[in-house]
Amino acid sequence: MALAAPIRDFFTRNLGYKAVALVLALLLWYDVTSDETTVIEYPVPLQIAVEGADMIITNQQQLPPEVEVAFSGTGKELLRLDKDDLAVQERVQGGENDSIVVTLDLGDIRKPADLALTPIGITPRQVTVVTDRFMERTVPLSTVGAPRPADGYRIESVQVTPSTVRVRGVTAEVRPIGSLGLDLSQIDDVDGEFDERMEIAIPESLRTVTVTPDTVRIRGRAVPDTATVSQ
Repeated sequence: MALAAPIRDFFTRNLGYKAVALVLALLLWYDVTSDETTVIEYPVPLQIAVEGADMIITNQQQLPPEVEVAFSGTGKELLRLDKDDLAVQERVQGGENDSIVVTLDLGDIRKPADLALTPIGITPRQVTVVTDRFMERTVPLSTVGAPRPADGYRIESVQVTPSTVRVRGVTAEVRPIGSLGLDLSQIDDVDGEFDERMEIAIPESLRTVTVTPDTVRIRGRAVPDTATVSQ
């Protein structure tokens, strides 16, 4: 039959390699199912929280989401490891724009009570956490440029409402804010009264800052430029 040769070749070719692979598989099965104590490293989620009202970790994205924990125990217990049931949990007390070196402790490893494994090591053993406090303050809006009139017109009046906004973010970003700018030159080709909403632009460097309200009302009027008309 056409299939006989391929099937025979599968069982007869490279018998030496297949025998070695079978022995290794049996040894591995024996190791993980036996009562002999062994050690493996396993990825465990890292969870760090900062204490205090309005406190935040500002370098959360730079912290490792997981750390390697070395567990000692029998093969049977090691097979029960499940990342969803594990965590390294730390709580820190930080201040405004504060940098803290956190040592990860074996006692802060959370695992099921019936999991008979002993954590014996964590890698990395230390991480650096940067904390800050949220704050709010009122800042004025400053206009940059002016609405651009259509040909033969000039801007007679401009009104911005409101003239101040509330900003919220971590202290390191909010405290230096003197004002927020509005580029009124985005309003162009004006040949009469105008009434528009403009979104307040926040610099990309201010990653945590939000503004309330986030838009303002721009009203004004352009009138014929008599000096231009007389010419």
